[in-house]
Amino acid sequence: MDQVTRTKKYLKQEEWKSLITECQASGVPVKAWCKSNNICEQTYYRNLQKLRAKLCESFLVPLDKPEKPVEFKKLEVRTPLPNTQAAVIIHFANASLEINNGATQQTVEAVLLALKNLC
Repeated sequence: MDQVTRTKKYLKQEEWKSLITECQASGVPVKAWCKSNNICEQTYYRNLQKLRAKLCESFLVPLDKPEKPVEFKKLEVRTPLPNTQAAVIIHFANASLEINNGATQQTVEAVLLALKNLC
């Protein structure tokens, strides 16, 4: 597409943005507004659809960029000590997490870091 065609297309798009904004700000039903401004109602809606599609394109995440894969940190699982009570209990919708007394600082930090990455 050459520069002149692109410019004409851009100006037409800007004109329709202005017309649609004017119609929506008027408070008048679209059918009545189109009739009073000599605009075909179907043309109004077709241009509204085009502008909305263009706006939606600007919000889409490009498909060619792969998302960073989820990384999980390997945690050392230890058998809980007998007769120990949980010092911290965190309840989720599908599970509960308990950190027992005597857990090392390294274990607690690893668990909290994993939660931070998930939440």
